[in-house]
Parts: sequence; structure tokens; C-alpha cells
Amino acid sequence: MKEVLTNLLKSINNNDRIVAGVSGGVDSMVLLHLLKNAREYKNFELQVVHVEHGIRGKESLRDANFVSNFCNINNINCKVVSANVPQIASKNKQTVEQAAREVRQKAFAPYLNKGYKLFLAHNKNDQAETVLMHIFRGSGIDGARGIVDREGFYRPLLNYTKDEIIEYARNNNIEYVEDSTNNSVEYSRNFIRNKIIPQISQIYPNIVENVAKFAVFCTQAENFAQENVDMQWFKTTKTHISINKEAFDSHDIIVAKVIKHAYNLCGEFADLESKHIQLIKEFVKQCKNGAVYQLPHSIVVENRNDSVLFYKATKKDESKNKFVLGENCFCGKKIFVSKSDDQIEFKKGCYFLDYHKIPQNAVWRTREKGDMFHKLGSNGSKKLNDYFTDKKICLADRDSIVLLASGSNVLAVLGYDIAESVKIDSDTLDVIKIDYSQLL
Repeated sequence: MKEVLTNLLKSINNNDRIVAGVSGGVDSMVLLHLLKNAREYKNFELQVVHVEHGIRGKESLRDANFVSNFCNINNINCKVVSANVPQIASKNKQTVEQAAREVRQKAFAPYLNKGYKLFLAHNKNDQAETVLMHIFRGSGIDGARGIVDREGFYRPLLNYTKDEIIEYARNNNIEYVEDSTNNSVEYSRNFIRNKIIPQISQIYPNIVENVAKFAVFCTQAENFAQENVDMQWFKTTKTHISINKEAFDSHDIIVAKVIKHAYNLCGEFADLESKHIQLIKEFVKQCKNGAVYQLPHSIVVENRNDSVLFYKATKKDESKNKFVLGENCFCGKKIFVSKSDDQIEFKKGCYFLDYHKIPQNAVWRTREKGDMFHKLGSNGSKKLNDYFTDKKICLADRDSIVLLASGSNVLAVLGYDIAESVKIDSDTLDVIKIDYSQLL
């Protein structure tokens, strides 16, 4: 590991801001030792974050104090984030591992959002465990890459084995703490670490090295697939990701990459497995227009005639605001309603209605079950959802469209049409102007 500091310095520039995840174990303390030494060669800000998961009681608090004390002695900023991970896992119906991962992500998020570089202490053994875990769970080539750095993430120890890191710590008198749960087989990673790999290594001693090499080959294959994904297939809006169905006529490997990319664009990077990808392929081929399929983390896939949509399901706004003259507020947005004495000028972002045809119980709201709409100029009423279908409005957008309604009778669909019942005619006494241009 003589070259590790040299390689680490290549990832650091003067005036960088760096945050390091430090558990207190040998890997993270070696990483912190290297970063501390790097300050002799480069001028950068160093922030340590220690996540205390609330899993191991006094031992967990001991680790937090160990990291905090080390940082105080060495003049390093340190933040300890405490969380009750078992409680969070139970509440959210997750495994402890999933909950712990999300807690760590939230702890680092504020720094990543401010442009910090995140340094983590994963090693080659972690890589082999991750690859095997993903394969056992049914991942494809993407998952078989194992631990892959995203922009802003740095793992300078990833090419070194655990034994090499322990030896480096011993040679450099680096103190660290032991996590007693590392020897447990209760968690899936620990089971692979303490049971699966040791048994396989009896026959294949170089399992860690070879699985890590396999991850490199998979990364090369994944990169090749990525190069053959046409970004023009994708269209991103405020509410969804739209994929041209032409993409699904490509080779299966390319289609899998397209699905994964859309999933990532929705803000999720974990728990998409090969079984999900296969089901989506079948769903796109077999299901009718408007059908939906649910992926992990509330990601919805919607099949359309000429495209496939990906979006994150959000909680529908159930509020209702009374319709009044003047400023109307709904969903944090402003709609201006005024009597119009001027010449009527139809333009985008404005409607003109007969004031006396609007019922007193009219409200601003989003769609509800049973809504009916008689569009201006049409022959009669139809279900609002059928109107949305005719307009080719995807499910991702329907719950965010602002309606003016009286009971189940829709008077206006902002951005689209008004109802026959509120139109201006020769008997109209007062015309009102609805200006919703700020919603566009």
C-alpha cells in the first residue's frame, strides 16, 4: 500500500471540501490517517461524519466517542449523527441494513448538496461481498459491477484487501475499534463475509481478487451498453420521464440499461433487480395503453401507445379552496380572478366565464372519483378520466391538474378547457377573467 497516499492525492485539489465517513473501524481509520497526512501536501477542508446507528448500545457510543476524540486531538471537524435504526426499520417495514443505508445517505446529503467530495473506506473484500450479494439477489450486469462511484464519491481503498489494510494499520500504529457485529451472520452481508466466502476460498483461495476482477469486466460491459443507449429516446418533464417505445426494440442488454437509466432519473439507484427489468419488458409488450406497474421506492411505470413513462408516485393534494373574486391560492400557487370590463382577449393562461353561472359552492381542487366534465362545444358530459385519456394526459400529471368544480361537476380544467355550463353567451351580464398564467 505504499502508493495509496500518492493515488489519494490525485483525487484532491487545493481548496477542496472533503467529507469522510468514519465508523472507527480499521478501514475508515486508515482512510482518515491518509486524509490527515494528505493535508501536509494539499490545502483542503476536512469534515468527518460518524453515524451512530443505535444498534449496539454502549459499544456504539464507544465508537462515536473514539472517532470524536481522535478528531479533537488532530484538529479535524467531526459531526456525530445518531439514529435509532431498528426503530426506523420497523416503522418503515425495512430491513435494518436498508434503514441504516438510508440514514447514512441522509447524513451525507447536506455535504454533497454543497459540493463536498465524499470519501468512503470500502475495500476489495467489500467489493467481492457486494458483487456476490447482488448476484444472489438476481441482479444483472449493472449490479454485478458491485460498488461503483458516482460523481462526488471517492473510495481510495477499493483496490486493497482487508488484510493489506490491517497490515498498513499495524505498521503505522493506527488505532481503531472492533465492531462486534462483524462476526455475526444475522445480516446478509455478514453471512456472505463470514460463511460463504471462507468456504469457497477453501477451493478457490483467490476468490476476493477474482470476484473483484469480474466486477471490472462487468463495468466494461456496462460502459459499452451505456454507449449504445440513445439519449434522444428520453424526454424529461417536471412530472415524469418519457421513453420512446423505439428503445424497447433494441437488444435486451440495451433495453435493460434504458430501464435502469429511467429509474435513476427518478432519483433512485437501489433495489432494481433483473426480475423487475424482465417484468417491465413483458409489461411494455403485453399491456394496454394506460396500464401501470409498480417498482421499488414508489416508482411507477406507465404504458402508453407510443412511449413508456417513469415517475415517482406522490401523495395527492386533498385540499379544497373556495372560489372567490381576487387572489385564489391553491397548492401554494396563485390564481387571479377578476371581473372583466375590457374587451375579451383570449390568450394562453386566461379563461373568461359567466360569473353568474358559477355555483356558490365552487372550489379549487384536484380530481376526485366520480368527476364529470362537459367540455365547451362537446355533445355531452363524460367521466373526467375519459376526458384525460382523450387528451393523452398521463397518470403522472392528472393528480396535479387544478380544477374548478361544484360537487362532482367540473367547471374548468386549468390549462385545457372550460365547461359548457359556464360559457359566455348573449345573456351574460358579468364576465370574469381567470388568470392562471403563473401555473404554467
